[in-house]
Amino acid sequence: CCACGGGITNGTVTPSPTPAPTPPQNECIDNPVGWYDSAGPDYDCEFWGYYFFDGTSCGSEGDFPWHANFGKTANQACCACGGGITNGTVTPSPTPAPTPVPTNST
Repeated sequence: CCACGGGITNGTVTPSPTPAPTPPQNECIDNPVGWYDSAGPDYDCEFWGYYFFDGTSCGSEGDFPWHANFGKTANQACCACGGGITNGTVTPSPTPAPTPVPTNST
């Protein structure tokens, strides 16, 4: 039946149960959702991304422990700062720098 998630709608059979939508590939989610810094809810990820974003993170201020809340700094919690979670994977913040290529010295 249509009310139960099955049935036919405009000639198309609806699978029962209806599968959950798949999140878009590489979608970043602030972690935790609704994070804000220790100064209060006005200083959330949107604030940090707008006022402190330097192109790769929310700058060194985004790592200051006195701004941390819920166990995370802005650079760890906010997608706008290079943190957050992408498709269930925690994004390292700051992003590690590439290691130099070893050279042979004689």
